[in-house]
Amino acid sequence: MSNLASARSILAEVAEIVRPPRRLTVPEAAERHVVLDIPGGYQGPWSNDLTHYMVEPAQRLSSRECEAVIFVGPAQSAKTQALIDNWIAHSIVADPGDMTVIQTAQDTARDYSRRRVDRLIAASPDLRARLRPGQDDNTHDKTFSSGMILSLGWPSKNQLAGRAIGRMALTDYDRMPEDIGGEGSAFDLARKRTTTFLSRGMTCAESSPSRPVRDPKWRRKTPHEAPPTSGILGLYNTGDRRRLYGKCPCCGEYFTPEAGPEAAMIPDDGSIDSRAERAQLICTASGCLISQSDERKFKRSARWLKEGQTIGSDGVVSGEGRRSRRASFWMPGWFAAFQSWRSIIANYLHAIDNYERTGDEEPLKSVINTDMAAPYLYKAQQDDTRDGGYLSERAEPSERFVVPEGVRTLIGVVDVQAGKKSSRDAKKRARFEVAIIGYGERGERWLIDRYPITDVDPAARIEDWDKVTEKVVNATYRLEGGRELRVHRAGVDLGGKAGVSERAYEWWRGLKRAGLGNRVRLVKGEKRAVGRIRETYPDSSSRKDRRSGGRGDVPVILVNGNQVKDAVYADLQRESPGPGYVHFPDWLPGRYYDELTAEQRTEKGWEPIPGRPNETFDLFVYAAALWLYLKGDKINWAAPPSWAAPMERNANVMTKDERREMKTQPRPTTRGRRARFRFN
Repeated sequence: MSNLASARSILAEVAEIVRPPRRLTVPEAAERHVVLDIPGGYQGPWSNDLTHYMVEPAQRLSSRECEAVIFVGPAQSAKTQALIDNWIAHSIVADPGDMTVIQTAQDTARDYSRRRVDRLIAASPDLRARLRPGQDDNTHDKTFSSGMILSLGWPSKNQLAGRAIGRMALTDYDRMPEDIGGEGSAFDLARKRTTTFLSRGMTCAESSPSRPVRDPKWRRKTPHEAPPTSGILGLYNTGDRRRLYGKCPCCGEYFTPEAGPEAAMIPDDGSIDSRAERAQLICTASGCLISQSDERKFKRSARWLKEGQTIGSDGVVSGEGRRSRRASFWMPGWFAAFQSWRSIIANYLHAIDNYERTGDEEPLKSVINTDMAAPYLYKAQQDDTRDGGYLSERAEPSERFVVPEGVRTLIGVVDVQAGKKSSRDAKKRARFEVAIIGYGERGERWLIDRYPITDVDPAARIEDWDKVTEKVVNATYRLEGGRELRVHRAGVDLGGKAGVSERAYEWWRGLKRAGLGNRVRLVKGEKRAVGRIRETYPDSSSRKDRRSGGRGDVPVILVNGNQVKDAVYADLQRESPGPGYVHFPDWLPGRYYDELTAEQRTEKGWEPIPGRPNETFDLFVYAAALWLYLKGDKINWAAPPSWAAPMERNANVMTKDERREMKTQPRPTTRGRRARFRFN
């Protein structure tokens, strides 16, 4: 059989190449040519009916009046299918032209290619017939009979710079880096690649919002304005700002609900499921409440309005909309076709419950961002307090060095300040800042002691670390009846001035030789850590450019500073004793309260306020990290471990004689070495 192509096949391919564009919009082409085959899900031709709210945004993709389409929406709204997948199909069958889809990372681009694009083409006969087989069909590039090339990439300088591409799609935009290799945002780089195509160039970005609000005091100036932030909502503000309106079944007026939880009236009584089932949407036109029995009717009435337009109860739109060559859309989760109000509110209430128990805001942020398509304002940003006076008002009468009732275990934490030993300014002097924090049931805690260890040089003198062993690791505090409670775990800051890490590693090795290694963990902040904490064994021995002292033998707890600080801040705001509440003694100097409020939540995360010491806040964060490491948040208080048991059977309770014996035992050998200095 001949391998040569037939004249008929050659003619068909040439015809496909020279065929003029068909006058179909993206939604029209999708209904004619897209077939879905989702394993375990829907199988059949695409219909615009269920996700009717996506028709107008998708129509703008083929409009020469627009240079960009920007869509802010929740998960479970079919935004990726309608704007990205269907646009690919339109480009293949109706208006061939090179197109690039940028995913959040290389592995997600590969997954998108296999799970969505390959399945889309395989299930849709009209798309499959136009795909060139063999080497023209691979994971990141697909070529079609028209000559069109579909590329699937990720946000990098190489992927977003260089050759001109007429159609650029950015999916899950807020999960991409804000700056790509110092060249600017992914959207700006993508848009530059379409400029040579003039009015035929198009850039599309879609995402649920996840970037933090920059100004917590922001107040909306126009009805459709989004808060000042970067990412997808920042792009939305640059466009014509279209919001989705629904018709109230009670008063008959159209209104746009708020995107966040303030849009709903949620009962205060009952279980989470019961409260979610009885929740109602608030009509901002008249104040009436829309029950969930009218949810489908409300969603079906949805209409898009630009900033400046109004709509009457008869559905007639009037007014001149905001003018922009960027068509921008913001759809709250209350209109999503594949998620009910009950589900959204139940997820929100579960996240609130988790926050109240743990102080962790991330699940709450996730629900508000992805389920509701609303920006999130961290609790710390909502509080404009800048000194610790309000915390000092909670101080309780307390005798120093005595363990208060309710404490089950003691955690000692040390922040290393490797300044100049001889500095006249105490704030710049080398020292160990120490806090002893007692934990009780369900994370309730008491500040037991707070002091500095001075006349030390942590970066140069290993023998100075023996003071931490004596005053923190082996510290005890008085109980009733002449007994004492020993510190269960100590956490020591790893980092700062050159030499500190090396001394810290050396000190811990000495503790291990003395049988104390299990009582101490080095702690290091890491904003990009996965989860709240994780344990690692750093090894820099093979790197000549680093002298940290890590050889893979010393355990270090890496702390996600933003998440753990969110939780600590939330606990500091609790106003009554109970889970998570922080008790302060009346002897604590005022400067330590101020240190607890010396950081602020910004769009980049927690950052120190210039000129304000923040050591006490850091110490509480280290203690919280150790508590998580000990799985204190998961303790069954009906049967706690021996180190968290009541004092009559607590493993860390000792007599004075036992304490004296412990103190007289040989100190751990640190094999001290003087710091080496090199003069250039």
